[in-house]
Amino acid sequence: MNRVGKLVLVAGILAIALAVPIAAAHLIFVYEPQATVKPVTPVVFLAGPDASAVSLTVTNKSSPQISLTIPITNSTETYVYQALEVKVNTVWSGPWYLYVTSCSYSGPNLTSVELIVYSTSGSPSSPTGTITITPSSTSCSASGSVQLAAGDTYYIDFQVEPSLPIPYGASSGTLTIYFGLSNESGTVTLPAP
Repeated sequence: MNRVGKLVLVAGILAIALAVPIAAAHLIFVYEPQATVKPVTPVVFLAGPDASAVSLTVTNKSSPQISLTIPITNSTETYVYQALEVKVNTVWSGPWYLYVTSCSYSGPNLTSVELIVYSTSGSPSSPTGTITITPSSTSCSASGSVQLAAGDTYYIDFQVEPSLPIPYGASSGTLTIYFGLSNESGTVTLPAP
């Protein structure tokens, strides 16, 4: 083989050696997945079986807002059963702690409103926990948090304790509650707005 033949052979081998990586590069695929996912909140607030007794309004958009008309009489307390229902989604691992971020109240003076939270398979006599709201004509504050387990459903009862006596024996007040969720334990205490 002459010198030109050797150069042609080397050039041919070199061309094949360079072509193999270039050909292999064309076998690489890029996959860009696209998915449309509906956002899921950790909890959903629903009107409970006895929500009509307190004219309950529930808004699950942005900050969950609960508004209810509380019956107030000259009795030492009024108890409203199963006014609110809270469903905890299973997609979010827990535990979650439910608390009141803020509240407002208009009506006759109250000593307190207890939010008694218990499993729908349980009883209010052995609650999961309680949150205490102290409303007045000038402010509203709340303390306490309740641990919620993923996949469970809870009722919230309202125990209303008025500041006696109530003029004319009976009246009503409007309580608006903004709930918050945290995955950290501890009691949350809020200052008056």
